[in-house]
Amino acid sequence: MLRKQTLPNQVVAAIIYGFLSAVGLNFFLIPAKTYSSGVTGVAQLLSTIGQQIHLNLSVAILVVILNLPLLVLSWISINHRYTILSVVSVLANAIFLHLIPVHRILGDPLAAVIFGGALIGMGVGLCFRYGFSTGGTDIVLSIVGDKLDKNIGPINFAINGSILMVAGLLFGWPSALYSLIGIFVNGLIMDYVYIQQQRVTVTIFTKQLEEMHEYLSKNSRGATVMDGTGIYTNDPVKVVVTIVSKYELNTLKSNILKRDPQAFVSVSPVNQLWGRFIKNYD
Repeated sequence: MLRKQTLPNQVVAAIIYGFLSAVGLNFFLIPAKTYSSGVTGVAQLLSTIGQQIHLNLSVAILVVILNLPLLVLSWISINHRYTILSVVSVLANAIFLHLIPVHRILGDPLAAVIFGGALIGMGVGLCFRYGFSTGGTDIVLSIVGDKLDKNIGPINFAINGSILMVAGLLFGWPSALYSLIGIFVNGLIMDYVYIQQQRVTVTIFTKQLEEMHEYLSKNSRGATVMDGTGIYTNDPVKVVVTIVSKYELNTLKSNILKRDPQAFVSVSPVNQLWGRFIKNYD
């Protein structure tokens, strides 16, 4: 079983997210007049609308205000530690948004949304990987994604694509189109970094079944055992099939080889799962 993420590492991850998100926004998305996803995108929209009526609304402050009801939902529906870490990530983001000035790095809006979306997606995925969210719609994604057992990237794209339709109606479709491209890049990078949701089938061919059984059962890992025979040696062999996340794969590999250095192991991706599957990571 994997060790639970330590609080200091989680806090560091939250701070890194805050920095990456602020850089992605203030150096790339905002100068390109494009919008981020979720609550941050809504905060940008409100800030832009405020500018039209000569009202100065800080994106950093709006991010905190808009996150408050969702953090309450997280406190009620998920758990307290998760929520506290989400609060840290929201505050870190707001602080860095305030400290880092808006500055244009790239003149090409397409390049800007790709870089900005990638930076934000990297930060969001890092927080998910360490067991908490960045606040905002990520809290909704955590709840819905866990219950439906679906990749959060496409869910993220669907929710935030709808939100940014407003940007197109208010400020023009080119801005909305570039923003949607940024959200798509955000989702791809987030899924790539957040490898805990990506599962693989591990097939183990071993003659040391007792050792394998002891390890798998001790760590609450379900598996199926079948009988097999080597085609060249004609020796009996046990075939053990289990499903793990990519996050667990290295740990599983080292433990398999520790118990049977001669084991033959095959790993293949899992596209869908039905039935009773219990996640075994924190």
